[in-house]
Amino acid sequence: MGTKIVAVYENGVLRPKNRLNLPAGTEVELIIRPSLKGLMKLFEGIEVKKDVESTLKEARERKLWE
Repeated sequence: MGTKIVAVYENGVLRPKNRLNLPAGTEVELIIRPSLKGLMKLFEGIEVKKDVESTLKEARERKLWE
């Protein structure tokens, strides 16, 4: 069983956008992946001049993600 939450990472802290109904001290497991909105932000300013592969190569070279 799982629950999808959306969170924002600021100043070293993940902050859920909505209140979580969890007792204090509850341990959870997170899988981190950027939202579509976050991915779109990563690609701002990159023009697709040739094809998707060359665009992804340029993004990797610019280290838009690690």
